[in-house]
Amino acid sequence: MRVRAAAYVLCRDGEGRILLTRFVESGNPNTGQWTMPGGGMEWGEQSYETAARELHEETGLTADIGGVLAVDSHWVANGDDLYHGVRIIHEATNARGELKTDFGDCDTTDAAGWFTLDEARALPHVGLVAFCLDLC
Repeated sequence: MRVRAAAYVLCRDGEGRILLTRFVESGNPNTGQWTMPGGGMEWGEQSYETAARELHEETGLTADIGGVLAVDSHWVANGDDLYHGVRIIHEATNARGELKTDFGDCDTTDAAGWFTLDEARALPHVGLVAFCLDLC
């Protein structure tokens, strides 16, 4: 068993929408579901650095990364891969740049978009999205 630390952003725009990304990974049961922009922390990174890096990699946007809104913990059993995931959610404001449309350089993301809270609830999504929607 291992522990995986990850950082995500809850990014809202001035129209009350949140930013989501669609997850893809061959063989993963969550493939095709929407999630929050974010991912695993690299060695030596602070969580706000991970959040900023992953936001840009997955959406093409940059934003002001704020404080920690919440920490979520979950357990994953994927065959022999057992891990405890610790997810740190940062607030992100003032998103800027061009929303990515070409995802050829992303291993686990194939779409990004802004959604109202009702639209987000209606999308197929991972538990992290439900957790973040409760924060809104």
